[in-house]
Amino acid sequence: MDLGLERIQTLLRALNRPQDTFKVIHVAGTNGKGSVCAYMTSVLRQAGLSVGRFNSPHFLEPHDSIYVNDSPVSKQEYEATCAYVSKINNEQDISATSFEQLVATALCLFRDHQVEWIVIEVGLGGALDATNIFETPKMTIITSIGMDHAAVLGGTIQSIAAAKAGIMKSTCPVVIAPQNEPHALDTLIDHAKKVNAPFRIARAATWVKGASSSSTLTCRLDDTTTAKGTIEYSISLRGDYQRENSATAVMALLWLQENGDISFTMDMLQAGMARTRWPGRLDYIATPMFEGQPLPPMLVDGAHNIPAAKALRQYIDDLDPTRVLWLLGVTAGKDLSEMLSVLLRPDDTVLAAPFSQPQGMPWIHSTPPHEVCEHAMEIVSDARPLESVQAALKMIPSLESYSLVVLCGSLYLVADFYRLLENNNDA
Repeated sequence: MDLGLERIQTLLRALNRPQDTFKVIHVAGTNGKGSVCAYMTSVLRQAGLSVGRFNSPHFLEPHDSIYVNDSPVSKQEYEATCAYVSKINNEQDISATSFEQLVATALCLFRDHQVEWIVIEVGLGGALDATNIFETPKMTIITSIGMDHAAVLGGTIQSIAAAKAGIMKSTCPVVIAPQNEPHALDTLIDHAKKVNAPFRIARAATWVKGASSSSTLTCRLDDTTTAKGTIEYSISLRGDYQRENSATAVMALLWLQENGDISFTMDMLQAGMARTRWPGRLDYIATPMFEGQPLPPMLVDGAHNIPAAKALRQYIDDLDPTRVLWLLGVTAGKDLSEMLSVLLRPDDTVLAAPFSQPQGMPWIHSTPPHEVCEHAMEIVSDARPLESVQAALKMIPSLESYSLVVLCGSLYLVADFYRLLENNNDA
């Protein structure tokens, strides 16, 4: 993977520097980036602001990585802008990568739509990521850091944290999410001090016992904020890790308001948090239909690395199922043995399937199903390689004695599943 900023900077200069047009919130981290971006965008929208949001990878189609206000940009304008960026790239012999061209496309579309704010997620790492081209963002955010992309970012938590910290800028506020790895927190704090970036460390929110909604949280505010005490809000996103993600977003929003960058009421904050959606993460599908036949309820989650797998396992343990049927598809290069050791239990059954090649991402590949099963069979006695997600879904009704069905291992697999459901509903 060819990381670096020279090509993207050259390309953006040729496009008249669209990155200078907006107020920017830049988000890096291993897990939680997407949901933090979604919380931030939702509250900004409730405050009446126009917002562009960029997340990668895309979910169902390439154009849905680029949102303007409450919807993805249209496929037509996405393709037209991609073609224009590609034309400039080729004419000036810049040799920008496909991801660099995607970032440039997003920024051009945000400029075309004249949005006030953009919330942008780092693609990989931070310091050398193509999104790290903002000189004076209004805020940077670092979410939870864990071991992922070690081959690119280095084999230690410290090296990974240092790469993520590369988005920090002098005098630009940075909110650091709660960290499970002490060395990660130390590295982030040291870097913030080194570059003279004022920082605040978020505290995880806590669930409110006895609340009318089981998803109600209370966030205790940092002593350095002008707002004191606690804030109570509800969220629709599942998972205990949303205590950290939501609290990180709340702290960032309050700090932006404190600095005079945005203005919102408590009702706007609470409405924005409650209305936040982020598909493919602990998504419970009660009545999935496939080829005209009902499937059992399914829990769907990306769980694409070890920290995410641990979070998914914790959620499943709280449900206390007797036996899990897994539909797994994993991106090549992941630590398959450790991921499966976290997720699987001896009585479980595994159906392994490949995901389709993501459009515009030739560097992404699916781990062969037989390889997933070889590792799974070190833990379970029943693991079956299948040629497709469709084949796995067809097999599910013939299997018995499980209390929970979980589809996970990659957001690309999740996207394939959602497309199948969507096509079934359209049929």
